[in-house]
Amino acid sequence: MQRFLHAFMHGRFLEAIQYNYMLVILLPYLLLYGIEVLLLKGETQKRWRHVLEGRTMIIVMCIIAPGWMIVRNILHI
Repeated sequence: MQRFLHAFMHGRFLEAIQYNYMLVILLPYLLLYGIEVLLLKGETQKRWRHVLEGRTMIIVMCIIAPGWMIVRNILHI
């Protein structure tokens, strides 16, 4: 994560992604979550929150994160 952040903050985005491919999945999710929290109001916000914080998304993230860690260590990525 430190190497990713260092490369990212110095504008070397492709190098940063090579250090942590999981962030390719997480960054869009975090961007959508930020939009939901900061920009949306009312019923639209409730619908987005239902998707972003729903049971299905939590299960998906709980499978993807450890799964990625296992694959990354097996393949030495």
